[in-house]
Amino acid sequence: MLVQTVTRTLRCRGLLDRGRHILVGVSGGADSVALLAVLRELAPAWDLRLTVAHLNHGLRGRESDADAAFVRGLARRWGLPAVVGRPPRALRASRRGQSLEMAARAARYAFFARTARRLRCGCAATAHTADDQAETVLLNLARGAGAAGLSGIPYVGRHGGIQIIRPLRDVRRRDVERFLRKRGLAWREDASNADPAFLRNRVRHELLPFLEARFNPDIRKALWRLAEIMAGDKDWLDELAGRAYAGCRCGLAPGAAAGRGRRARPAAALNAAKVAALPLGARRRVIRRWLEAGGVTGGRIGFETVERVDDLAAGRRLRRTVELGGGWKASRADDRLVLMAPDKVPGGPAQRKEMSCNPRAVDGVVPVLVPGRTLLPGRRLRIEAAIGPGIVRERPRPVGVWPARASLSLKAWRRRRLVARAWEPGDRMRPLGLGGSKKVQDLFTDKKVPPDWRRRLPLIVCGGDIAWIPGFRIAEGWQVQPGERQALQLAVMVAPGKGKIFRKS
Repeated sequence: MLVQTVTRTLRCRGLLDRGRHILVGVSGGADSVALLAVLRELAPAWDLRLTVAHLNHGLRGRESDADAAFVRGLARRWGLPAVVGRPPRALRASRRGQSLEMAARAARYAFFARTARRLRCGCAATAHTADDQAETVLLNLARGAGAAGLSGIPYVGRHGGIQIIRPLRDVRRRDVERFLRKRGLAWREDASNADPAFLRNRVRHELLPFLEARFNPDIRKALWRLAEIMAGDKDWLDELAGRAYAGCRCGLAPGAAAGRGRRARPAAALNAAKVAALPLGARRRVIRRWLEAGGVTGGRIGFETVERVDDLAAGRRLRRTVELGGGWKASRADDRLVLMAPDKVPGGPAQRKEMSCNPRAVDGVVPVLVPGRTLLPGRRLRIEAAIGPGIVRERPRPVGVWPARASLSLKAWRRRRLVARAWEPGDRMRPLGLGGSKKVQDLFTDKKVPPDWRRRLPLIVCGGDIAWIPGFRIAEGWQVQPGERQALQLAVMVAPGKGKIFRKS
């Protein structure tokens, strides 16, 4: 039953393609042992390669070492390669203002990302279950989270440029243990899972049982339903917020100041009056998207930060600058909100210019130089971008046939950051002429793009929206408008050198 549930999740949620190399996070506990067992059982039919990954935090002394030995032994018995690591330094959570749980989680995901990149794994799999989902929703509710937090643990996420999948998200913990007992598989019990000093343990062993006994015996199902509803609402609201955000963007304020004693660069700008005219919920989402698009890390975009920027847009603050932390600032210059990022590039203007001509992939995202040529690492492709007259009108070609060309509207682009990245499950696009959004996965299926090609195709993304899939049509709103004498001209073509490509004309 558990294997069938996982198979259904993999297929319905589009978590996995055939032929992938998966890094499987195994702590030695019941959930992760079951995850490894199920993926091992599915491996022949799905043509999967599995590598086991275990991070020995060393927080429980000999017990931690015994967990690592258990995982090594399990991998050896099943004929699977295993990587066991330790954090690069001791977890000093209090010095970073983190709980021990959060610090351990951050170290674990960083280890998965490093290992997956080194071994060239297509993704990493973690063993989060349906019970973890219920606990997470309650924890986030207690912290005052919004729709994103109440959506809980996503089926698919990213960390350090690596895709993270969660095949057990629809499986109950009791079904995991039943599965292991039926197959005679052992696992390790972590004594810290019963320690009430950890907040999640109090939710698991105290709050959830209390709610089941006193309020709703099906509280877990109610929380799962809440998360599913909030995830759907979030996707829809994000689409609406994207349109509002596009309507509020504007060019940089002339002469925007960076602040005293620190060299900074302007990153983005919004029309303050247009932001202030939006409903409150839309304002918050537009501000959050603006901060994210400008490069502010998620940890700094809390509720209070968004509210301060909202007050700045509405003119409710005497000061015209908001400190966001880490050197980031939001300032109001006339009728514009300007986001200022600290200049971390050493050296003078010549050195900064030289570095800007050699963009590097960050979390799997490659900045596209406009104008200029951008090489896509590992794809043997390059993107040529220029601003020039005319509109490309090529006859339709199969996706993956190079070169591929497109003309995009300069009004839609507005000189914002343009990037190329791989497809991620859940990606949606509004193809020109289709009158609505559609999953990119469905577009690939319609165009008969082979599964092993899909993550090698570069998507052209701007402001969080997919503007163009090379070889396919551009997105709604990105077409060159009547009266535009020039356009953003993009071409994706095969770069010289050795390596795998798809096909070329």
